[in-house]
Amino acid sequence: MANGNNVKTLLILGFVFMLVLVGVAYGADVLLNAASNAANTVTAYYIPNAQINEGNPGSESFWQQIPFSSVPLEPTVPVPDGISGHTTIVYVKAAWTYVQGVPYIFILMKAPVVGQESWLACPETTPTGQIWEPFAHPIPKGWWVVNVSYSSSNQGVASVYTLPTSEQLGYPPGQALTNPITIYVYNQSGKLYGQIVGAIDPQGNPLNNGNPINVTSINLNYNGTPVTSLSQFLAMGLNGTTWAQDTYNLFYPEDTAGYVSLFYNSTYMYPERLAILWLLGGVPNSWTQVAYTPHMMPGTSGALSAGQAELWILNSNPRANNTQDAGYPGPTLFSRTSPPPYTHYPQYKDPLNLGYLPNQGLIADAFVNGSSIYYIGGAYQVSFPSLDNPHVNPFEAMNGMVNGSQLWDPSVVATGFQFVNTPTGPYMIAEFARTFSTVGVSGGQGESHYQIQLQPGQTYHVAFAVFQGGSGESVDFKSISFWWNLYIQPANSSSTGFLPLILLGNAFAAPAIAFFLMNYRTLPTQVIRLNTIIKLLRQIGNEPRNRS
Repeated sequence: MANGNNVKTLLILGFVFMLVLVGVAYGADVLLNAASNAANTVTAYYIPNAQINEGNPGSESFWQQIPFSSVPLEPTVPVPDGISGHTTIVYVKAAWTYVQGVPYIFILMKAPVVGQESWLACPETTPTGQIWEPFAHPIPKGWWVVNVSYSSSNQGVASVYTLPTSEQLGYPPGQALTNPITIYVYNQSGKLYGQIVGAIDPQGNPLNNGNPINVTSINLNYNGTPVTSLSQFLAMGLNGTTWAQDTYNLFYPEDTAGYVSLFYNSTYMYPERLAILWLLGGVPNSWTQVAYTPHMMPGTSGALSAGQAELWILNSNPRANNTQDAGYPGPTLFSRTSPPPYTHYPQYKDPLNLGYLPNQGLIADAFVNGSSIYYIGGAYQVSFPSLDNPHVNPFEAMNGMVNGSQLWDPSVVATGFQFVNTPTGPYMIAEFARTFSTVGVSGGQGESHYQIQLQPGQTYHVAFAVFQGGSGESVDFKSISFWWNLYIQPANSSSTGFLPLILLGNAFAAPAIAFFLMNYRTLPTQVIRLNTIIKLLRQIGNEPRNRS
């Protein structure tokens, strides 16, 4: 009989031990998963009534309540003696608030300065002196693209004619690589003559040493109308208009694939940049867990290795908020010292009027996919193609014939940038601010389709990048993080953590189950004894006590 009880006891203890192991294993697994997620998650904390000061980013009191997340960075072109990877870590905070019922997200980035602080914005150049630009100014192919035909022995004269679309070679597909030129017609003693200003050669050097080039013949297609003489050009009101010189044989993106560095020295540097990449989809959700950084592919015009994303790029020059910028206030559709021409559509609510705050900078808002980087909004004649209102053609935009409000708003994100000196060395700090939603900003034209739309309680995949312009980083050469999660804390939640309930419950349930199974025959007696003990404790507690 005793052997039977021993066997039963061992079986019960084995069962209870199994429960404990299962509970601990499950709890540990949940805790490890939570710790893993927390290790690569930036939380945007809800801060009621938070206010930003883009003139002094990071100084706002609410940032002191939020800890920095340390985000490790990797070189984008990891090769021996390569110029990428100067920055090994960037510190990130995030918060959000309501302003007149509209939710805004604020993101703060802080990175150590490696090398020289740079307010410069020199054109990127290869070590051999070739201008780096992946291509000149990409615009959609069309009748506005012309060829400037000149003789290498005499660059002072040339003919100009519309280039057939089939011959407009470009990258990415559908884009022509161009350079803006202006055509003038003059009347001198009753004789007309024309000149071309701004033309370049295939290497990007100014033709005729930058001097005007005399027009020998003209044969243009102006929106379906042939223009074959200077008198007709003048009569149609085209004098002084800007056209797109075809430059398809300029430095192609693939020509840059073999380089591991850029040229720079103490006086020839590039701007400091901080960037945030928001994954919009196009890949399985699990793809972000693969141990690869979200690379822009070298040898392309910034194509993403996989998926689609919105890219916020802040340049210290020319779009930052400091008059030390040689290019301040930067290439915008408006002056930051006068009322902006752009009026948001009524359905877009932005009480802070981002893009037009005092003392703020601007970002380059871009869309990235497997073919290229595309600027969202703004005018043409930038280094990457634009996603914009299809009813606005490049000729109208180049010639100022488009009202700013017809273009997608280039300024829905406000930024602040500054260098700060600390006991551990100089840092650059950038602050980004945007409404959660941009739906309606362009009156339904579709800008928001290429931008991240945010909601409380949701998690988004982001990556962070830092360019040390003072150390020669720019374009392909930078430091970038792996994919991180950005979690937006609901307004009614707290940040406290807790152990999984199954782990705590198991700690109490397992001994109780063991006691019951091993003592189920004497359980009534045990209950009577427990009840007697409780009554005695109550009597002791109710006795009168002497107070001193």
